[in-house]
Amino acid sequence: VGVLGIIKAGAACVPLDPFYPQERLAFMLDDVAAPILLTQSHLSEVLPPHTAHVVRLDTDLPGIAAQPAGRPSSGATLDNLLYVLYTSGSTGKPKGVAMPHRPLANLMAWQARDAGLPPAARTLQFASLNFDVSFQEMFSTLLTGGTLVLVSKRTQLDPMALWRVISEHKVERLFLPFVALQHMAEIAARQPDLLPSLKQVLTAGEQLQVTPSITALFQRIDGGI
Repeated sequence: VGVLGIIKAGAACVPLDPFYPQERLAFMLDDVAAPILLTQSHLSEVLPPHTAHVVRLDTDLPGIAAQPAGRPSSGATLDNLLYVLYTSGSTGKPKGVAMPHRPLANLMAWQARDAGLPPAARTLQFASLNFDVSFQEMFSTLLTGGTLVLVSKRTQLDPMALWRVISEHKVERLFLPFVALQHMAEIAARQPDLLPSLKQVLTAGEQLQVTPSITALFQRIDGGI
């Protein structure tokens, strides 16, 4: 909801992971000079000191609900900034990577036309907002009338819990890095009834190794890889 609201207002999104150290969050807030911080009240204690105006999606909801319900006139174009994501900083100071609307719009148009993604698919929102693939997950799903299935950080780290979510919510599509895919495939090899709805798995970001468990997983998926 927050991401969609930011983008519809014509602003750019800078995700802040509450699991990051305060020093990193402080650096990002200072570096990007964000005038508005969109959050929830229970996260206030993990935020470092800052000068941004705070909007809380939970406790400020009555005031938000009183705002006009019509589409805002943002004036944003394809060349306006869409998001800023920060590198890990493992080789030095983290750097903000600024992305305008145009590249993501081009990617979504290509996927809808040529990538063979199933329309209106139920998609697991696996990636953190701190990774660009999360925007691919969101918009390739929403722009084709699909449904996003959101999971907690704890569930993301538990392959068996993820399979339960996939089964319960009839998830049809997954975007996964290789390491997560391998863990999921190993669990699936021991659970033959876990794939009643899954139709497509897309993996990127790391070198893919076609292991026996991944091969077996793809052989059970009706619709391809």
